[in-house]
Amino acid sequence: MPAVLAEDGYLRTSRRRVLRRPRLLRTTWALLATSLVLLTPGSSGAASAHAAVHMPDLIGRSRAQVFRIMHDDGLYFVTRGPGAATETWVAVSAQSPRPGAVIAWHAEATLTVTTQLPRGPRPVPRLVGLSRARVFAAMRRAQLYFRTVGSGSSNGSWTVALAQAPVAGTRVAWHDEVTVRVSTKRPTAPVKTAVPVKAPGVVVNGAGFKLGVATWYNSVPGHCATWYLPKGTRLTVRDIKTGRSITCIISDRENHGGNRIVDLSETQFAQLAPLWVGVISVKVTW
Repeated sequence: MPAVLAEDGYLRTSRRRVLRRPRLLRTTWALLATSLVLLTPGSSGAASAHAAVHMPDLIGRSRAQVFRIMHDDGLYFVTRGPGAATETWVAVSAQSPRPGAVIAWHAEATLTVTTQLPRGPRPVPRLVGLSRARVFAAMRRAQLYFRTVGSGSSNGSWTVALAQAPVAGTRVAWHDEVTVRVSTKRPTAPVKTAVPVKAPGVVVNGAGFKLGVATWYNSVPGHCATWYLPKGTRLTVRDIKTGRSITCIISDRENHGGNRIVDLSETQFAQLAPLWVGVISVKVTW
């Protein structure tokens, strides 16, 4: 084919043939381009030299958000659960490793996914005693809002959560609001002037009752743990000092040791005594 050349502003045709690149040169360039496309950090050893990264918090994230976050962080993931096989899942309900864990670049995470948007009722997380950063993280995972009252709440300088309403374990609607009482410094336990009534150093057994101590842990309100009665048994727990009492249903087991006879939920222990007390003398009847 003739080539069109521009000379002195005029167009002219030339019978000069356009030289083609040698076949060997074209093949070399093709192989080089292919190798550049296929070359990955994992195959070149760059992954081992890359700095470790923190596992992002993906719980409650949408499918699009997960792909973007994991791509930006240089991480891989596999999914399991409803919609995982057909790629129809819409949100993450659990993950491994946990958020914030230090992992290798290009490591693989396992995500439990769901086809339902997680907007149903959910329990309020336990915030008492947590730092500001941990309160934000816990409420973000629960997809709940919160407002703060107390010292440091107006300018965001608070450092610890002292109390919350509703209490931990209460089921609330998606995006509901929790009130958190905060402070700029951790409180010290007040000096006790009165000597509290104490249970004996060992468990006292009677017909349908026990004397001992109760403590608390993060559990569902209305449920408790013992080591000596079958699950499903309803207990009445009375504070020996104040006379206040609550009822709960055994749904868990506690370790048998010392004079501890019941572990209450955080909610119900707070109905008998402040949480900072930790342990109270009680009489348990059934």
